[in-house]
Amino acid sequence: PYQDLLGSVKDNLKIKKGDLVLDAGAGTGNLSIMLSAMGAQVVAFDSSKEGLELYKQKQKDAIIKVGDILEPLPFDDNYFDKICSNNVLYTLPRNSRGMVAKELYRVLKPGGVVVVSNIVEGFSPLKIYFEQVTQDFKNNGIMSIFKIFKFLIPTIKIFYYNSLIKKENKSGSYDFFKHGEQKALLSQVGFKDISDDHIVYAGQGILNKGYKL
Repeated sequence: PYQDLLGSVKDNLKIKKGDLVLDAGAGTGNLSIMLSAMGAQVVAFDSSKEGLELYKQKQKDAIIKVGDILEPLPFDDNYFDKICSNNVLYTLPRNSRGMVAKELYRVLKPGGVVVVSNIVEGFSPLKIYFEQVTQDFKNNGIMSIFKIFKFLIPTIKIFYYNSLIKKENKSGSYDFFKHGEQKALLSQVGFKDISDDHIVYAGQGILNKGYKL
C-alpha cells in the first residue's frame, strides 16, 4: 500500500523529463527517488537533516534543502513546475496549514500542478497491513507465509511507529484530515480544478490534485 501511495502521487504529477519538482517534506527521499527516475529534477525539502542525509546515501546526486515548512519557503515566486507533499500536513498544527498551502501556491509556476496526500481520521495500520498480506497472497500464494515470517521484525517496528503516530493524533500533536478538508484547504489558497478526494493507502489516506492557473 505504501508503494501504491507513492505511485499514485507520481502518476498524478504526470512527470515530464526536466520538470523541476519540490518534494515538500521529503523525509528519506523514497518519493523523490521515484520522481527522479522519471526524469524530474527534484528538490527534497525537509526539516530533518538526518532524514535527508539518508536520502543522499540512497541517491548521491540528490538535491536537498533543510528547512522548516512552517517558515516562508526559501524559493522564489513561480519557481517549481510541480509540487508534491506526502503525509506531511497532518503533522502540522491545523491553524498553520493555510500558511503552508499559500507558500506552496506562491512557489509554483502558473500552469503548475500540486499533489497532496495525507492520513485521514480513523487511520488504522492494521488495515494497511492486511491489504498488503491480501495482495501478496494473490500474487504469490502460499509462499507469502514465508515472507510474513521473514519480515516479522520490520513489521513489528512498523506497527510500533504507527502506534506512536496514532498516539500523537490523540494527544493533539497530530491532527488527521477529515474527508473534503484537504480539497477545501487547496481551494482556499487559490488552487483551481481540484480533484475530489482520491482514496489511497489502503483506504487510510486521501489524495488531491490541483492547479495554479
